[in-house]
Amino acid sequence: MISEKFDRLYQSIIDQGQLLVMFSGGVDSSLLAKLASDALGENAKAVTIDSQVVPKSELLKAKEIASQIGVNHQVIEIDELVEEYMQENTSRRCYLCRKNRDGIVKDRAGADFSRIADGLNFTEQDDFRPGMKAATEDGIWHPFIKFKVTKEEIRDWSRELKLSTWDKPATTCLASRFPYGFGLTARRLRKVEQSERFLTSLGLELVRVRHFPKKLALVEVGDPLTAMEFHEKISNELKSYGFDFVSLDLEGYHPGKMNRSR
Repeated sequence: MISEKFDRLYQSIIDQGQLLVMFSGGVDSSLLAKLASDALGENAKAVTIDSQVVPKSELLKAKEIASQIGVNHQVIEIDELVEEYMQENTSRRCYLCRKNRDGIVKDRAGADFSRIADGLNFTEQDDFRPGMKAATEDGIWHPFIKFKVTKEEIRDWSRELKLSTWDKPATTCLASRFPYGFGLTARRLRKVEQSERFLTSLGLELVRVRHFPKKLALVEVGDPLTAMEFHEKISNELKSYGFDFVSLDLEGYHPGKMNRSR
């Protein structure tokens, strides 16, 4: 049920007068874009980054969801692989990436907006989030954090508002599939994207393919036992994409797993 907290959040968005939403098409940013669009009309805008580390399927979904919401939507294409922080892939990657993206959004889309917001939620504060630190430094507004809105509440409110994203699985950029210190290249990113798309086509859920050195793919899914039923098919297909070794993570899907080695 829509709550008093929701009403206070919505009124705060109205009070902004205008709002630019950093929009990935995920459950969090979709709810924020919906609220901004309903509250502010033409004074709301959603902006999406198109980069090599964003799966193309997610970009298409973002465009579709923005259309469903009816919010003004801008896509900004950038080449992040030229950046040193991507090539070196240190534990500061997310921090530097967010700094870069914030600057690009401000320069290319935010000139006419007094306020830029993102969908970071209160639950996410429990994890290692260098990107959150960078965004806060850059003056990006986090309304879900300000009003202590949890991931569960965002899903509940999205369902009540009939947003198609209410049960959308969590997604992260493809860079999160690589251990720190293992540089990102277009070829490596493409292998991961192809592999995850194939695993999803098998009906597997909560899919991640972690790319390690020596062309090792570590397959991480919500239900490892189900993945075992396809072990030969998965091994053969991922090797056809350029991996030499294909392993299954028996622990299953856990968000932020790569942060253990930072």
